[in-house]
Amino acid sequence: MSRRLFAFVLLSFLFSSAAFAGFDEGRAAYDKGRWIQAIINLRPAAEAGDARAMILLGNMYMEGHGVGQDTKEAFGLYHTAALKENTDGMVAVATLYQTGNGVPANTPLAVGWFERAARLGDMDAALVYAIHMYQGSHGKDYDIKPDHEASYRWFKIVALHSNNKKQVAAAQFSADKIAKSLTKDEVIQGDREVANWKPEMPADIGPNPEVKFIADYEKKHGGMSATPDAAKPDDKKDGQAANKAPEEKPAAEKKTDEKPAASDKKPDEAKLPADKKAGNKTDDKKSDDETGVDDDMPSK
Repeated sequence: MSRRLFAFVLLSFLFSSAAFAGFDEGRAAYDKGRWIQAIINLRPAAEAGDARAMILLGNMYMEGHGVGQDTKEAFGLYHTAALKENTDGMVAVATLYQTGNGVPANTPLAVGWFERAARLGDMDAALVYAIHMYQGSHGKDYDIKPDHEASYRWFKIVALHSNNKKQVAAAQFSADKIAKSLTKDEVIQGDREVANWKPEMPADIGPNPEVKFIADYEKKHGGMSATPDAAKPDDKKDGQAANKAPEEKPAAEKKTDEKPAASDKKPDEAKLPADKKAGNKTDDKKSDDETGVDDDMPSK
């Protein structure tokens, strides 16, 4: 190995190790509510491209821990993590698009990000996506038709693959209700697809929802090149969202988890489970009927 190549490999290793060390120390401080210390360690890690650090910093901006509360900055951090194929970032971005918190509301983009995270194997996203597919959504510039077959499949996938017992029960309950509105052949086909389902790789899914959104926009408007406002806040390079110097302030110690923080605003189009506010995952405290389909479910 040449000296130049050896030096490059060594520097790469040292840089990677330093980034991970910064994250680990930042995460420990974050868990203890030592916000200033968390910022000191997490910010360099985020700037180096660590999506996990971006999520934690996003949570801090979302709730104002150690920094001035800034939902737009939080969205930027979550979005940069999502572009790195981090599913927690995707769920946070989807939720904020759904609620219009920190970014203009955009239901098609919300559904698109939930779907992408679900296909990558995130069961929380899969549950919300199943609800969207059951309900459908209609707006001024979009019309997402209900798809009960797809909804049935995703509820069954959650019931089979989720590690959250309450979530599993709610998903199975919903799938059983939907099955009554499907034909026998549709149920058999759905069960066959569920049995063969496994998480996909990002390259197999294709472009992210915003790339598709812009392509559809230009196609609809005769090739006119225009970026909808809802996609503009996302145009930050890796880690750039973390460059903003925070207005650091002391805060009461409060332990939160690594998942994206909750937003305050409720979704307009679909009922989101309580454990999916800006990407947070809960620990089996939700009742079955909160995420299940209503008892008086309409037939397909």
